Amino acid sequence: MQLDLTIDDEAAAYAREQGGVLTLRTRPQHGCCGGRVDLATVNVERPDDPEAYEQTERGGLTVYVHQSLVALGDEPMHVGLDRLWIWRSLYVEAASQM
Repeated sequence: MQLDLTIDDEAAAYAREQGGVLTLRTRPQHGCCGGRVDLATVNVERPDDPEAYEQTERGGLTVYVHQSLVALGDEPMHVGLDRLWIWRSLYVEAASQM
């Protein structure tokens, strides 16, 4: 896999607490007046259809990356962790979104 993926230390630690898996995929976002764009998203669950993903190991994590993101080649992607009081959530940024 040639994907340029970085994972913050906090995000990696959070993912390890949740079972040690990261899954990156796209999710459609629809506009109010029509149109659609596919946004990158990340979660800590194994994919239901692993054959549609490339699997790799990064920093003690099993990372599944959907083929649509692998096709981006060397476009940089970054996984981080947002914190708000006691809540934590992962996010992913692609170079086109950063």
